[in-house]
Amino acid sequence: MQTNQKPVAHLRFGSAVLVALLSAFPVSCGGRPGEKAGEPVDARCALPTDPATVREDGDAVLLVWTFPAEDVYAQAVLPVDSAFLNYRAAIRADGGDLRRPVADQPVPRTEAEADNWRDEHFNHELAQSGEVGSIEPITCLDALLFAYQNARVSQLEQPTEFLASVLRRDVDGGTELAVVFGAGHEMFPPKSVYGFDVVEEHLADGWRWWYALHNHTIQRNGERLALGSPTLSTSDVQLMRNLTGDGGLENARVTNGFYTFTVAAGELWKMRSR
Repeated sequence: MQTNQKPVAHLRFGSAVLVALLSAFPVSCGGRPGEKAGEPVDARCALPTDPATVREDGDAVLLVWTFPAEDVYAQAVLPVDSAFLNYRAAIRADGGDLRRPVADQPVPRTEAEADNWRDEHFNHELAQSGEVGSIEPITCLDALLFAYQNARVSQLEQPTEFLASVLRRDVDGGTELAVVFGAGHEMFPPKSVYGFDVVEEHLADGWRWWYALHNHTIQRNGERLALGSPTLSTSDVQLMRNLTGDGGLENARVTNGFYTFTVAAGELWKMRSR
């Protein structure tokens, strides 16, 4: 999970900022119904079923969706979700919608912390340079999962991280997807909703673990909003390495709601871990 930047605790907006957000979000004159200016909204980008609740732990939940795969889920389009689009508008209004985020840097208190931040920066640069993995605009399915957590807990008011495993298998007539999704109301989801036990059950049933996804929350750039870094932190690398192997995790992803970093399991060794 994100450790490379200081998370935002709470953000509260006055009426002037809300007006600015709304004015930054005009309806486009053309394009698909519901599309906003500068946003590739597509009404086909939607989860076709409600999730099944597997587990609850206080405010935290572990959910599972199962549905047919469609081409749109891998496309760089967004759901028609006003709260998610407002989140993006807030970032854009502050000039924070950058592929290479600019955010306040932490001040190390010890040499050990300084070493850790150097490792975090190393991973960040690997991703930004394209030496490891790739950074691309967020795709439909990942945007849907980000939007789902944003609907549960506003990411502008109380940033939180979720963890999702996306599996797939071939069935008669096409491909089926399963999403195992865990999140709470605190910054990090509790381990009780990581869902790896549910993933193991799917793998035993013939599914393939396509990728694991989590998000990095918004940061600060002085008085402005900034995006979290779209790369694996050192603790992320450690976790993801433990999930790979024969029949295990194929790819790891991190998204900030605008951009998503994807790295193949075989490249994780190039990144630094805790």
